[in-house]
Amino acid sequence: MFVAVGDKNGFVVNKEVSMDTAQMMELSPVAPIDAMMREQLLDRQALLRDAQFSSAFDTDLSRLLSEVDAALVRLDKGTYGICEECHDAIEPDRLIADPLIKLCLGDLTQKQLDAIQDDLQLASEIQKRLLPKSNFSSEFWQADFAYHPAGVVSGDYVDLIPHDGELYFILGDVSGKGMAASMLMSNLHAMFHALVPLGLELCEMMTRANRLFAESTLANHYATLVVGKINANGEVEMCNAGHLPPIVVGGEKSIELGSSGLPLGMFSDSSFISSGVRLNPGETLLLFTDGVTEANDLEETEFGTDRLRESINGSATGHPTELLQTCVNAVAAFRNGAARNDDMTMLALKFTGAVN
Repeated sequence: MFVAVGDKNGFVVNKEVSMDTAQMMELSPVAPIDAMMREQLLDRQALLRDAQFSSAFDTDLSRLLSEVDAALVRLDKGTYGICEECHDAIEPDRLIADPLIKLCLGDLTQKQLDAIQDDLQLASEIQKRLLPKSNFSSEFWQADFAYHPAGVVSGDYVDLIPHDGELYFILGDVSGKGMAASMLMSNLHAMFHALVPLGLELCEMMTRANRLFAESTLANHYATLVVGKINANGEVEMCNAGHLPPIVVGGEKSIELGSSGLPLGMFSDSSFISSGVRLNPGETLLLFTDGVTEANDLEETEFGTDRLRESINGSATGHPTELLQTCVNAVAAFRNGAARNDDMTMLALKFTGAVN
């Protein structure tokens, strides 16, 4: 994943996060989880012990307390996150979702695997219900999105929230994959649906969302994100938290809007600045996750932003749905059968006309 960071001269550049930070959980789960899960387990232990003194404490709570105690013992012994059967590392996203598990996927019974599959399907259905209305339109805007998870669930976040005569739009990408990333995506959805109706300035809304996200996630989890709003005059205000720059298409040439700011959740006290652009009637704002630009062909060559722009030629003035389908088809043709390596999400917002 690439994030936007400032260099020593203050310029914003796209920088690839190193494997030991962005992918630490996936490659070496035991050490970071050993540090990050202890506090969570201690909190759960304290809650269960408090419940032990109430009349509601039952055998199931007693079992949970014993399992939490046992997990803390494994942390002390340095065996936390190690499968008790094969002694390999347990999948990190499963540990994040359930810090008490003791077995990796390969050592689960068929009944346990079936239960996990049922949970994944349920999570997928819930996540689909969080998506905005497709083919959105109003007197001044047309909007649509393309949403293609690489697995059963996705860490990409896309949203459209009409409020007080303006249309708020959000597109983001949570670090990591699988169930853990999808849970964080749901967290973002809930936060912004609570924050937008407050009528905050865009930068203040981002600051609050960043603080909430940072305080509710593990230290190595973050999200690149673009949050913006468009009014009836085609005026767009955006805050970009380390995400890929959106592109304005439909005029004489496509225009890339630079990104600024650190990813959401990287530091709890981060601040954000907004930028603006005014769309002419017929122009479209296109946002996308790195599952588009980093899609690989069979030779592991990346699709890239230039190919994305080339694919838009001839379809920039059409309906957002047509534009998105053109882009998705271009990525699929480029991959030429290569497996998708990441979630792929796009959002297109077309300004159809100004207020008289």
